[in-house]
Amino acid sequence: MRTKSWSRCTAMFIAAVVAISGPVTVAAESATSSSKVNSRAANNKVNSDLSQMPAHSDVMKMVSGKGARADVLADPIGSLDQQQPAPQQESRSVLSNKQSTYSMAQLNAMPYDQLTELLMSIEWTQMPELFKYNDDVQRFYEDEARFQAIVDQLAASGASFTAEDEKGITTLVEVLRSGYYLGFYNDGLSKLNTTAYREKVMPAITAITQNSAFTWGTDVQNKVIGSTGKMISNSTVDVDTINHLAEVVKQFVDRVDVLANDNAASNSYFSLIDGVGYNLMWRMDDKSREASFKGAIDAYLDQFFRLAQNGPRSQDHVWLTNNAIYFTGALGHYYSDPMQANRILTDVMQKDSALSELYFEAAAQIEQHYARVDANGNQVNMDALKQAGKEKYLSKQTVFDEGKVVFKTGGNLSDDQIQRLYWAAKEVQAQFFRVTGHDKALEPGNVDDVLTVVIYNNPDEYRMNKYLYGYETNNGGIYIEGDGTFFTYDRTAEQSIYSLEELFRHEVTHYLQGRYGVPGGWGQGQLYDGGRMPWFEEGGAEFFAGATRLEGIKPRKSVVSNIKYDRGTRFTVSDTVNSKYGTWNFYNYSFALYDYLYQNDMMQLDRIHTAIRSGNAEAYSEQLNYLSINAHTNEAYQRSIADHVAQFDSMTVPLVSDDYMSPLAPKSASSIYDEITRVARISDVVTQEKKSAFFNTFELRGTYTGTMSTGKTDDWKVMSELADGFLRTLSEQPWNGYKTVTAYFTNYRVDNEGRFVYDVVFHGKLPDGEGTGQQPDDGDKDGSGENGNNGGQDGNGNGSDNGSGEEDGNSGQQPDDKQVNVDAEPNNKPEEAVVVDGSGKVVSGKVNDEDYMDIYRFEVSKEEDWSIELEAANQDGLAWIVYHESDMANFAGYPTQVEGNRLTGSVSARSGTYYVFVYKIGAGEQPYQLKVKAASSPDGETKPDKELEPLVESEPNDTPDSVSNPLPMNRTTLGALEGTDTQDIFLVTVDKPSDLRIELEKQAGEGVNWMLFKEGDLERPVVYPLELEGRGMNASYEAEPGQYLLYVYKFANEDIRYKLHVR
Repeated sequence: MRTKSWSRCTAMFIAAVVAISGPVTVAAESATSSSKVNSRAANNKVNSDLSQMPAHSDVMKMVSGKGARADVLADPIGSLDQQQPAPQQESRSVLSNKQSTYSMAQLNAMPYDQLTELLMSIEWTQMPELFKYNDDVQRFYEDEARFQAIVDQLAASGASFTAEDEKGITTLVEVLRSGYYLGFYNDGLSKLNTTAYREKVMPAITAITQNSAFTWGTDVQNKVIGSTGKMISNSTVDVDTINHLAEVVKQFVDRVDVLANDNAASNSYFSLIDGVGYNLMWRMDDKSREASFKGAIDAYLDQFFRLAQNGPRSQDHVWLTNNAIYFTGALGHYYSDPMQANRILTDVMQKDSALSELYFEAAAQIEQHYARVDANGNQVNMDALKQAGKEKYLSKQTVFDEGKVVFKTGGNLSDDQIQRLYWAAKEVQAQFFRVTGHDKALEPGNVDDVLTVVIYNNPDEYRMNKYLYGYETNNGGIYIEGDGTFFTYDRTAEQSIYSLEELFRHEVTHYLQGRYGVPGGWGQGQLYDGGRMPWFEEGGAEFFAGATRLEGIKPRKSVVSNIKYDRGTRFTVSDTVNSKYGTWNFYNYSFALYDYLYQNDMMQLDRIHTAIRSGNAEAYSEQLNYLSINAHTNEAYQRSIADHVAQFDSMTVPLVSDDYMSPLAPKSASSIYDEITRVARISDVVTQEKKSAFFNTFELRGTYTGTMSTGKTDDWKVMSELADGFLRTLSEQPWNGYKTVTAYFTNYRVDNEGRFVYDVVFHGKLPDGEGTGQQPDDGDKDGSGENGNNGGQDGNGNGSDNGSGEEDGNSGQQPDDKQVNVDAEPNNKPEEAVVVDGSGKVVSGKVNDEDYMDIYRFEVSKEEDWSIELEAANQDGLAWIVYHESDMANFAGYPTQVEGNRLTGSVSARSGTYYVFVYKIGAGEQPYQLKVKAASSPDGETKPDKELEPLVESEPNDTPDSVSNPLPMNRTTLGALEGTDTQDIFLVTVDKPSDLRIELEKQAGEGVNWMLFKEGDLERPVVYPLELEGRGMNASYEAEPGQYLLYVYKFANEDIRYKLHVR
């Protein structure tokens, strides 16, 4: 759950959370309404069934110091979103042939008597459009005669219901409540939100409450009592009705030891007292009406006084006593002696344990309603009590990352638990940054610069959170973005199907979303208009909770178990992206959609992230609409869900490994950095160290330059595999600290040579005694190898002095510049490089876990091509790269062709010295044979003059006005159309009549085309692709002198990369 907190007296939106301990349902009418939440569900295990649409009270509420509360604003029951109205039929047919669902259009077509007869015979859940606003719903409720007919039927049913037959009361109530609910939120039905309309149901309420069957007994009777409370909550109540209800409340209090164990009865009791309480607290704008209740409902209030003093104190049932204390304070001013309530509250504080839940509730009521003075004249200092409560329930504080992460926990949580949660956060963070491609705070300087984690010892103590911090606890955890804090509790397997670490991972994701992914405050801004953010935020939190260190993001067995048996009722994509808070299943299907996009359509997921991060609500909505209407996407989504269910038995719940808790072997920080730099082949390395309570950590950042780009999505997949490969290679090394290292990459770009580039970040644990919190001497920050790292662009030194060559007196140089046919150690630094003469002679060598790399050099005296061929003994075990001495930060060549174990490529060489780095990427020993050959060497083929390096198209070039420089003739240009960039325009200048040849080769994607226009006539292209062969789209045109505009555009929702050549 992720929320934004505002001032204490302001409404707070609260999202339902994974792992909450009971159903969260919603029917908020006013942001300043109602009373205490029924918190009994906090002791229940997850997966309780949602019953019927709750009244105002059956939602999570936050009671501020001044009594204001906030409700979850969402649809009443999410499953209604997934039910489609049946097609309209004739009303007689509808009545005689019972259906599974009924549309409002069908109901509108019925005569009133047939309508009420139908409503008495069906469940309210068979009308999917209840509590939703549309044209048919508007027509249904604007008909006052129809509304009155339903009210009259409710009165008739109220007078005639029995202990065994409710006469349709539950459904009739929900239909009326839907009208009141929609009247509050929609101007078209605002007349329903008037006193006159609310009073229409008073005769029906009277008829129900005066029926002799209106008492505790059968399930039907208990159900009718609960529905009556909900009806009162949405309408009104009078003095006579309250006094009549006093007897029913008294019966419950008299038998509380028995009825407290009856789930239906206790819920109905709460609905009843909360409906009355809502009216007495929030519908008393008329002072004369309020005065009519004062001193007139003592018999009703006496029951709260009794329960407050003598009600149950057991953890399972204390909620009943807590609510009695709440209503004692909130409604005490209606008593004939207003101070009587203060005396009751003072008595509770004196008799109950100091700083207990009931003690705090009584103190809070005295503070709010009796000016902080108890019945004995003593001051009640809530600030002091809160501080004392925090010291009691959250006695332990643990700080990580030099104060950037702070845990405040109960004393029962072990150091081991807390450390594991820290490392879980790092695993989630690494995968989150990988997927979103962004690790910079959107609004630095906010309170979430520090993440505070509050964890109570158990669910019972978690209930204290509403007193200590002001946030309700009818959930398994909640992140308050405005405080940069999330709250949760430790739990056993019997208390929740989700472990503490799973919940923690979910909430950490909400923190990351708020800080790095979604601009502005939670619930604020256009992104939240229309209510289409819940699937993204909760689905993302469920998805990233499955983050691992080495294996990406896995579906959790615990969440898949929730949809395992839903085959006939699975959400569609449209259902999912339009889900609202108020249903359990939307968490599960939102996870499934997020996971589907991650596995199958990263391009679409990236577009969604980009739209949200930029605050572009229109683009976000367009992406969701595209997903919703795409039948192929929905079919693939359903298959993805089915695949998960099929693999359920083999699934696990990803949790951090024990490796994080193992003592680390000694190793210098500098050697750790050198080893990571070498394995990852990164440049521009910068490191940072941070102190934490139990250990120090490091962060190492560098730049990785990859192979030729084939599009953003493909490049991301390659980089993700590489990052996992770096971690696996490091984990196979002797030092065990590498098993605490995570890695992510951000800031995607393509360089001038068409290669993809990422910033790569590693984070891990330092051995005891290492790390100062200061920037270490990690060598030349550009990785040039001039000092520190002892390597080339990628820091290829091995971090030790065993390659210096000093011991044999030749400083690592070979005795002469003659070609050798075997690798000669040491050759781990450029100054130790083994000479190859360009004759094509084979050099044999090998690298292993101790000797990662061999370096060779060759001298070039004239411009010509040199070929390099590496044949490895093991496939995917080795790689090579070439640098010129003048630029050891940017490689000059790399393998461009891979055939089996053979990696070949060439260098268009200029005068000077070149270095060939052969390095290990697989595990274990890797033998190889290397052949370096100049084109002019004996048996060598003379190569033609080298082709000019390709250009990269320069943005912006999306409109004719933005294009000014002519496209160079006879030279290749690399272009890309990604995301919302749908076209590139090039200026082609022709000086004399010419046979113009235009060739476009698709490098990535299919949906691309080009057209050439004569400047001044953009209506008719002069030529377009006429020769379609393979991935080529070519044509020739006899061009007259002048200027032309060449349009390259995409017509499909995919990223395009292309190579353009005009001659």
